[in-house]
Amino acid sequence: MKFTVFLSGLLLLFLLPDWTESVEDDTVDINTLARIINFFEQNFKRVDKDGHPRQYAAAINVPKHQCQQNFFPAQNNFLTQENALNVKNAITDETNALYQGSELIAAGTRKVVKKQYNRHSESLLLNPADNSPMTKLLNRRKDSCSVFYTFDSPCVDTCLNPTHEANILDALKNWKKHNGIKAFVFKNFWKFDKEKDLQTKFKQIVAHVPLFRCVSENQCYACKGEGNTPIDRRCLPQADKREL
Repeated sequence: MKFTVFLSGLLLLFLLPDWTESVEDDTVDINTLARIINFFEQNFKRVDKDGHPRQYAAAINVPKHQCQQNFFPAQNNFLTQENALNVKNAITDETNALYQGSELIAAGTRKVVKKQYNRHSESLLLNPADNSPMTKLLNRRKDSCSVFYTFDSPCVDTCLNPTHEANILDALKNWKKHNGIKAFVFKNFWKFDKEKDLQTKFKQIVAHVPLFRCVSENQCYACKGEGNTPIDRRCLPQADKREL
């Protein structure tokens, strides 16, 4: 019996390094993620003429090492095929509000004149779920790093509403099947959702892809929320209120 236990323990020690490496290979480095989101904000951020930031979203599909430890995104080594001015011009034009590049897609908000509302940036990138800009982006590179970033958190009434035609949940379900590192990231809370049950709603995202909140070039939070684990308080509006 002791000999059997010894062999089992020895086998576990033998396999552990490979298992650990495998887990790390499919997990974004949170410090690198903060730098990536800062790169988005520095290069693609959508702003009014008076400098006021406006909602936009962006997604990338890049080699896996660009989301791992000690990668520092810069103009000469990251998204080198994308022109920042072209991206900003495209997402600022509210008649289309969409940019589709080689490793990057991005969107502002699109005016739907007949219905008198704006189509949200998350929906522009993720719908239709089976043939979206995100679908096409993911098809360009397998076993990679894919990051989706939205300046404001996805809205409860549209993006995270399973009964709404513009919801993003089916797209997230499809994204889950893509191999490699995945991260869904937001910065601020959508202004109309701060009093809503984001603990429950954000779990709909976590059911498919890991959720993060990045608040600065040096700070991102893993929102957790898998299974019965609650969403980390730093990814909820109540935390912001307590810190004021």
